Amino acid sequence: MKQSFLKRTYSIAIVALIGTMLLPSLTFAQVKSPKKAAFLSLLVPGLGEMYAGGKKSSRFFFFTEGLFWTGLIGFKKLNRARINTFEAYAAAHAGTNLDGKQNSHLDRVAAYNSIYDYNARLVFVEGEFANPLPETQTNTWEWDASDSRNQFVALRSKATWARTRSFLFVGALLFNRFASAFNAAHIAHNTLPTASLVPTPQGDIQAQLTFQF
Repeated sequence: MKQSFLKRTYSIAIVALIGTMLLPSLTFAQVKSPKKAAFLSLLVPGLGEMYAGGKKSSRFFFFTEGLFWTGLIGFKKLNRARINTFEAYAAAHAGTNLDGKQNSHLDRVAAYNSIYDYNARLVFVEGEFANPLPETQTNTWEWDASDSRNQFVALRSKATWARTRSFLFVGALLFNRFASAFNAAHIAHNTLPTASLVPTPQGDIQAQLTFQF
């Protein structure tokens, strides 16, 4: 019984000694830090996989990152182009400059044929508590036809559609980072050594240090 206990103690000591001797040299060669791998992938998806040794998955996340950035930039440019289109249309058909105007003002321009119609409706609904929009040059609009206003609404909807799609790509970029960080940490974790005591057929205890590459 005492001899068996001594064997186990000796085996544990051997495992600890081997681990102490091997880990420093393995740190820079094969063993990778899961935390560092995850951090790198949060910065650039695929970078953590490359660090941890996952070449195939690193290429996959590099590709998806590039794809999502391309989509985001593309829809941002499309949104800007469509904004320029409906602003130019409003200038030509309603005599107003919408550059830099807030969405609330754009809503008014889309809903009423003119600033005069808007103010008249406001006074009718709110009475003496109404706060009409100042009929200044920067605020004034008057559509040349109802069909022109409807066309403006359609053009603005197309710009909104493009902006919404750009938001989807922002979400995809965030998801790609977290997915890559989790994957990179998993790959790096598999490079860490594991120590175990394995019984032999003779009834002894054998120390075993395992590395996964």
